[in-house]
Amino acid sequence: MQFLMERLINRSEPDMGRAPPFDPMAAVAAQIQRIVECRPYVAASSARVCDFGMPPIVDTGIGLPEHERYGARLLAAIARFEPRLCAPRLEWLATGQSIRPYALVVHGSVQIEAEPSAFRFELPYSDDLA
Repeated sequence: MQFLMERLINRSEPDMGRAPPFDPMAAVAAQIQRIVECRPYVAASSARVCDFGMPPIVDTGIGLPEHERYGARLLAAIARFEPRLCAPRLEWLATGQSIRPYALVVHGSVQIEAEPSAFRFELPYSDDLA
């Protein structure tokens, strides 16, 4: 299943050439990355204008209990904004690095042609660390 913007980007019409192949796993990973990178907007009157996204993790604290609260909120956002990921769950991995002591891994399954496929995505995405 493609979201509207994915269908618009991947559309195929005779004068546009061939549509690029659609990769459901990459689409789910990209959506989770967008959820983490976008910030929810709250208006001055405390009215929630846009709930899409997550607050910065650095605003939650540095301990594992704070990270777990962040993870619970992320799971709720994934359930709401990424329905293609079935049975999502999170895992915090110790990295041994002082600057980034934990890595967050999102697990679940994605239906690909009526077959469930295991999904694993580590945040932050490794390209973001360069």
